[in-house]
Amino acid sequence: MTAPTLVICGTKDMIREDHTRKIAENIPNARLAIIKGDHFVANKRSEEFNREVDRFLESL
Repeated sequence: MTAPTLVICGTKDMIREDHTRKIAENIPNARLAIIKGDHFVANKRSEEFNREVDRFLESL
């Protein structure tokens, strides 16, 4: 993968955090964001989620 990548998960996500970290570590130049919450952080914590996405997009 060569595209800029943002990996986002919740602290109580259904995917284990160590697995999410491995995903991000294995994508060159990926950025990892962990937001307090469950798998549905985009919906339940939209301000934080959008802030992370904005920060990522601004870095491109």
